[in-house]
Amino acid sequence: MSRSILESREELIRLRPKCICVDGDSAELAKTTNWIREHASLFSTPVIAMVSCLRDSSFVEAYRHGADDVIVRTNIGGVTRRIANLQSFDPTIRPPINKGRVLISYPSDEYRRLIGRVLRNAGFDVQFAVGADEIVEAMASEMPPELVVVSDELLSIYEVDGPRQLARATKTPFIVVTSNTATPTKQDPTLDAVAIVARTAPPDHLLFLANDLLTRGGHQRQSPRYLFDTICSFRTEGAFSPEYGLTYNLSETGIYVRTLDPPPSDARLWLELRPPGFTETVHLRGKLVWRAIPGQSALTTPPGFGLQIEADSSPARDLQLYRRAYYRLAAVPHQLAVSWRP
Repeated sequence: MSRSILESREELIRLRPKCICVDGDSAELAKTTNWIREHASLFSTPVIAMVSCLRDSSFVEAYRHGADDVIVRTNIGGVTRRIANLQSFDPTIRPPINKGRVLISYPSDEYRRLIGRVLRNAGFDVQFAVGADEIVEAMASEMPPELVVVSDELLSIYEVDGPRQLARATKTPFIVVTSNTATPTKQDPTLDAVAIVARTAPPDHLLFLANDLLTRGGHQRQSPRYLFDTICSFRTEGAFSPEYGLTYNLSETGIYVRTLDPPPSDARLWLELRPPGFTETVHLRGKLVWRAIPGQSALTTPPGFGLQIEADSSPARDLQLYRRAYYRLAAVPHQLAVSWRP
């Protein structure tokens, strides 16, 4: 048997596996994941990164390089459950296109492929452009994109109105991928339907922004959601052994957790995490309100589950600390991920 995936390419393509486990601690993780995504027969195959320890940086880094889940390699039961969850999933079938057209213009082939896969798996029709001229041409065509994703090396956040005016498509939303940590404030009046995402962020963050832009904040929620990545443990009520996932976004009343091993439907859950800006762990209780698994649901979101926090059953001190952290996060100017004029 080969020591690495890269030494057995033809065999891997022939097998068309339900999922692929890779070394999440390896310096070649990005190279391996990128090679997997280059082949059409492995386009939708979930990649599970196996890491040596529970560390935020290990989980976030694995997702940033295109992993679909992260698990500690000693968790054999977690591996078998993930494989069982994927039994009805056929990785050779592309998801239906039902979310609109997205145009991506980014200089890196690897990054284009990474974000293109995330958006295509969510039901978007993905197309690519080389530069600003092609963006204008596509926006002015008979079938213009509903969304444009562009590198700030081609267009800055304050230059997107140029192509819009040239193409006479002034309402086309843009996501600008930037390596600059400086982002506009909530009061910035010059931006309309523009989102900013860091190049170093997990690519699923871009899907979150795309969904919000295309609905223009139309989702009816009790409180705004904010992107926040940290390891959390979760277990069904009264269970002894927890599982682990990475939070994806959170609101005052709910938390979205990334995992290929979500709890059963309608489960009551106990969840622990370190809220934004705190080193203390809080214990929250709630109920599972939705779950997403490849082959078992339409993946307009990455795989995982949504927890609705139940204030009455959560420890009062922990709930207060969580809410305080949430309000702090909401008060940070750069947390306004999407900007549009009313």
